[in-house]
Amino acid sequence: MGKKTQLSLSVKLTFIVVTIAAIIIISLTYINLNEQASFFEKNYVDKSVTLAKSLDASISFSFKNRLNQTEQLQQYIDTISEKNDEIINLSINVPTSQGDLITLVSNHENLRNTAANPYNTYVYENDVIVYLPSHSGSSHTITVFLPLNISGAVVGTYEFVLSMNTAYAAFDIEMRMLIIVSIISLFLLTFCSLYLLRRTIVKPIIEFRDVVHRISGGNLNERVAISSKDELGQLAQSFNQMTIDLKNSQYQIEQYNKMLEGLLDQKDQFIKQLGHDLKNPLVPLVNLLPIIAEKEKDPTVKEHLKMIVRNAEYMRDLVIKTLQLARLRSPATEFQFERLNLAEVVKQVVVNQEYFLQQHDIQVKTEISSALMVKADRLQLIELFNNLITNAVKYTPKDQKGSSITIQAQPEGSMVTISVTDIGIGMTQEQLSRIFSEFFKVDSSRPELDSSGLGLSICQRIVEKHGGQIGVHSDGLGKGTTFFFTLQTGDDK
Repeated sequence: MGKKTQLSLSVKLTFIVVTIAAIIIISLTYINLNEQASFFEKNYVDKSVTLAKSLDASISFSFKNRLNQTEQLQQYIDTISEKNDEIINLSINVPTSQGDLITLVSNHENLRNTAANPYNTYVYENDVIVYLPSHSGSSHTITVFLPLNISGAVVGTYEFVLSMNTAYAAFDIEMRMLIIVSIISLFLLTFCSLYLLRRTIVKPIIEFRDVVHRISGGNLNERVAISSKDELGQLAQSFNQMTIDLKNSQYQIEQYNKMLEGLLDQKDQFIKQLGHDLKNPLVPLVNLLPIIAEKEKDPTVKEHLKMIVRNAEYMRDLVIKTLQLARLRSPATEFQFERLNLAEVVKQVVVNQEYFLQQHDIQVKTEISSALMVKADRLQLIELFNNLITNAVKYTPKDQKGSSITIQAQPEGSMVTISVTDIGIGMTQEQLSRIFSEFFKVDSSRPELDSSGLGLSICQRIVEKHGGQIGVHSDGLGKGTTFFFTLQTGDDK
């Protein structure tokens, strides 16, 4: 899909303002032109009324109210038409004995003694004035129907056809000028709107945006320099105050982090010291107690000694794992990364744990390409697989025959996803959410002495130190568990 065109805020606002202004200007221009056209038409109607009154007076005076002097009347209206260039046709219509109006005299010979225009009948019967403008190309005319009054009585009608070409010629010039002025006004309004909108609205918003971008980059010393007394000024003031509060909060968080880091360092130092202090006296106990138990003849005492040995070994393992976890937390701990053949490392781990796996009647199946390379610390990677396999064996029921653990690996871009799947007791959603917590045990109802609850926490630290991620999935109790983690591929780029 093509990239969507982005319009600036100033263009959008200007488009809205110009559109509204264009509608207003066009509407006002249209109204103005209509009013002028109406003015011209009314002016010609007034001329017709004046001429009709003059004719009324002339007929009353010169023709003694007699309309039967057709020739003289025809000559009279011809003379009037010749003197007035705007008169195209002048007709006088009178009723017959049957009451129908006919054209008595007219400038157009073919109209004489013919039925008058129906509008004449309406004007004659209602004593009103009717006018009909007509515009065809460059020709502009108006037909005016007026009552013929003699001695206060309507005895017929006048029909004037007047040319408005002269008036409309000037009107056309004025209309063009008005349109040109409207277009120029629209352009000026567009320019002024663009300038004012950019200066008063868009420019402050752009400045606001730039400051926000710099602040999002971590520079909390930036401030929005908008001091207007409007909503933008109020927004800038609130934003600046928020930035100040954010900076203060960041400072407090940094101080808290430093304090927490100090406490964590103290805790790690304490754990290391405590571990060493506990480990030293445990070494002779773990080494000597099995010898003493072996030589003891009393079965009860011998069983007690074996229990002490198991507890001592548990304490030793707990101390070792606690020290290992503390080292993994320390930023000073560095891994020795190298390109490793993953299949060979897994094979080495399985061989080392062969006796342990045989004791629990569990087989390990590997589905790893012999050419797959990873970037890892060899000793830490071995420790990671040892912990995951030991954990899988531990939570597989001893009476479950034909149990197996499946180890798979699949390259995905620059990373390799590795999974360790068992068919053991499985986990609930609540257990899954806490599985990597320190000292957490999945089956607390089985307090095995050899389970410290630190193995998976160590696995998590090892994976994170490798720049990967670790997770777990289970469909529920009795449905097995899959641990999966990612490592960087060791392929040469």
